Order: sequence, then C-alpha cells, then structure tokens
Amino acid sequence: MRRYAAIAALLLVLLCTLSACQLQDVTSTGGSDVTVVTRFPEETGELVNPFIGNLVWASSSGDVEQPFTLVYANLTWAELEPEEGVYAFEAFEERMHFDTWREQGKHLVLRFVMDTPTDETHADIPQWLIDKTEGVYYDVEYGKGYCPDYADPVLIEEHAKVIGAIADRYRDDPFVAYVQLGSLGHWGEWHVNENIGLMPLESVRDVYAQQYVDAFEGGHALLMMRRPFNFAVEHKLGLYNDAAGKESSTNTWLDWIENGGYYDSTGEEDAISPMSDGWKYAPIGGELATSMEPEEMLSEELFDTTLSLFERSHTSWIGPGSFKDVERGGEDQQALDALMRRIGYRLRVTQSAARIGADGNVSLTLTWTNDGIAPFYFDWKTCARITDAQGETSVVTLDLDLPSLLPEQTQSVTLDLPQGTRKVEVGIVDPSTELAGVQLAMQAAHEDNWYCVLELE
Repeated sequence: MRRYAAIAALLLVLLCTLSACQLQDVTSTGGSDVTVVTRFPEETGELVNPFIGNLVWASSSGDVEQPFTLVYANLTWAELEPEEGVYAFEAFEERMHFDTWREQGKHLVLRFVMDTPTDETHADIPQWLIDKTEGVYYDVEYGKGYCPDYADPVLIEEHAKVIGAIADRYRDDPFVAYVQLGSLGHWGEWHVNENIGLMPLESVRDVYAQQYVDAFEGGHALLMMRRPFNFAVEHKLGLYNDAAGKESSTNTWLDWIENGGYYDSTGEEDAISPMSDGWKYAPIGGELATSMEPEEMLSEELFDTTLSLFERSHTSWIGPGSFKDVERGGEDQQALDALMRRIGYRLRVTQSAARIGADGNVSLTLTWTNDGIAPFYFDWKTCARITDAQGETSVVTLDLDLPSLLPEQTQSVTLDLPQGTRKVEVGIVDPSTELAGVQLAMQAAHEDNWYCVLELE
C-alpha cells in the first residue's frame, strides 16, 4: 500500500503545481504506474528568432520599424582586394558594423559580387584583375558597370583564391549564417543583360559554384543559389529569390523549383532541375521585388496572394529588401504579423507526459512540433534544464534532431529524471553563447527562453 500512497501523493503534487506551466489537461492511467499529461497551447503572438524573418542592410544603423535578427552585406571584389593578395576585411567589417551586430546577437547573410550596375561608370573587380583578364564596360537599362568574361581562366583561378580567403575568414564564424553564391551576373544574380551576353555555360558556372562548396566545406554557414541549377540539386544547396512577393516572378521561380527546365540566360534546355523538396534540407530566402512597395503586398487586395507565395516557397527570411520599414503598429501591422507567424520555423512542446513508477521514479516524455513552414536548419542542441530541491541546476541534451523536424510533424523524446527533481525546463541552446536562444511558440511559464514543462513543488 505504501508505494500506491507515494504515487498518489506525487500525483497530487503534480496536479497542484502543473498550472505554473499552463496546465491544459491531466489524465491518469490505472495499474501501478500513473501518467500525467500536460498539454501546451500554441503561442500565436510575435516571436523574434534567429535565422528567420526580416533582414536589414548591415551598413545601416538598424533603426527600423520592425524587429529583425539578420543583417545583409554585399562584398565586392574591388573593395576586398584592392591590391593583389591584400585583403581589406577589417575595413569591410567596420563599414558593415560587424561588432555592433555581433554584440546584438544578429547573424549575417553574405554575398560576394563582381558586377553591380549603378548610375556611374565603374568596375566591381579590382583594376589589377581587369588588367589581367577580359571583360567589357557597359551602359544598359540596368545601369552602368563592368562585366568580366566569366570564362576567362585567369579570372576563374583568381576567384578560387578570393573565395578561399573569404572562407578562411568566415567559415567557422557562427555570426555568418548564410552565404549566397553570388559572383556571377549583375548583382550576383546569375543573369546578364542580353546586350552584353557574357553569362557562361553550365560547365563554367559549376567551376565557380564548386569553389564555394570546397572552400566552405565543414563550416557553419549554409550556401544558397539564385536558381535550382543542377549543381544546387546535386549539392543540396539552399535557394534565394530576389523577386519575392511579386506573383509573376515568384510563380516563374516556383515553376523552376517544381519542374526544372530551360535557362534563358544561356539557352540551355536542362540547366535547371526540379527540387520541390529542397526546402526540407536547405533554406529558402530572398528579397522583395523592387517593382512593388511592401505595403502593397500587405494590402487587403494582395495579402492572400503574398502569403501564399511565401508559404509555397517555404521561405525562412526576407531581405535585404524586406518589410522592415512597415510602420510598427500601423494599418499594415496585422497583415505583417500574420505573415511573420508563417515565415521560417515555429517550434514548441505540444505536451509533456510524466510517467510515475511504483518506485516513485519519474520519466518525462516531451512531444515537439513545428508550426512554421520550414525547419530549423542549424545544428543547435535542444536541452532540458533540471532544477533540484536545493535550487541547483543541471542541463542535459535531448535526443531531438531539429533540422529534421519538418512542419506539422512531431518528434518525441524521453528522459529519466533524477531523484529530487523539482522543475524541468526546455530550451534550444546557441552553441556560441551556451544560452537558450530561441523563443518557443508555446504558452508556458518561461524565463530567458527556458520554458517550464514540469514543476514538482
């Protein structure tokens, strides 16, 4: 009888204290064991989390209307290597306020570019490289600039060196979240005005792409391409859409992803491959189309279309052209909030099941789900923080694979609790700070991104 009395006493404690963790429902089973199930409703409010949402330009002050966790930087070859073999990383990082963004816990999206059209005649590769290679100055509808001959073997050789230098600087830096395979075409978007016509064929493009893959192999940053080229499929790269939010352009981009096919910049029939499941293992991002105002996309007439385009794309982040300057609390805030609730991941514990054995030991099973439209792509640890009767805490890693927790799926993990446990909290820990770094989309008592799932007091 004593063991059943002990179980009943522990069950009573659970019933009296789980309300601190937003208790929704409690059930028990018969026999010598008792199971107490607590269900946690979804938190539908705003969450500001790493690696997703709006971007701002890294060169800006960051004084914008909407919250953000990502910043974006273009890096031109001319500014990085003004003298052959001499790299000006410090000047670039100072201009892009790296120290400020690091202190604020932001992460970076980086794109290396060789050709950015502007209103003035200029070149975005250094003069010493222009002197050694072929190319052409242009003045077209996009603007003015210099387009190198991407098939020039000297350019390809030097490109490998500069990408290697960039990777040596940032490969293992957790600040750098995403690296876009820019390099080719205007703005690093892998297309060239038809009047210039220097976009290389796949055999050459793949050499450039392989240089990125080789240089960043084993690093922290995730690589992304502008289109679902065959290379992107083969190497499971992410994708970015620089005309996001515009129906015609995004539908074309989504058709590439769904069906593959023709690459109009070079006339190659099978240069693009289907990768409709690519979002399941690599991120999708990109900036808003410049031909539309962000507020227009959020308008009552277009919002359903806008939301559908981002959902179908399984978008994780938007920028540097983003919704960052939409008036906070203004007439478009409700629509923007609805959109931001869908972008990227939204992780939570849906329920905890505390199984109390006849000996008084407790095992805890936690069921996790993802209410977003994309996974959490980074290998952060999901942990339980256990507090004992003396207030001492210990942290254990849960056997949860975050990158494989897809939308509308669940994963369950079980841990046996030490004798004397008084509270269990869960959090997703940033390996660079060892702090819980993700807001969970669950209604539960929480502090510093640690969420209570069990309390025995």
